[in-house]
Amino acid sequence: MIGKLTLVCALLYISTVSGRKYDKCQLAHELLDKYKFPKDQISTWICIVDHESKFDTNAFNSNTKDHGLFQISELYWCEPPGHPNGCHVQCSALQDDNIDDDVKCVKQVFEETQRLKKNGFEAWTTYPKYCKGDTGSYIQGCNI
Repeated sequence: MIGKLTLVCALLYISTVSGRKYDKCQLAHELLDKYKFPKDQISTWICIVDHESKFDTNAFNSNTKDHGLFQISELYWCEPPGHPNGCHVQCSALQDDNIDDDVKCVKQVFEETQRLKKNGFEAWTTYPKYCKGDTGSYIQGCNI
């Protein structure tokens, strides 16, 4: 009985901290339809997410301290103690299967970077190397 209870508790814990692995087309449609990203940006966002997190909402880069699907930096945008918190969100909230707060933060990061650098995608280091230019292949077959 105690063994079964331990197993149930472990499974409940895993389910509360685990993320989600998106399909590229599913994410593309969600960004477009639910979150109202501009259609002409969808392929670039899918490229960035592919190279940043491999579509995993639970992704964490221990070297750069980036969190979640979009790999949002804790140095500026989310809250570990002692750091700025531009998005007013806990970093751990960016690593779950609900991307509402991730999207809100991503839009803020994009807008601020757009204001400063004239290209909001420049906030992501993968953009210049992998996602600048024609990214249409990233949403091929997605009917976008």
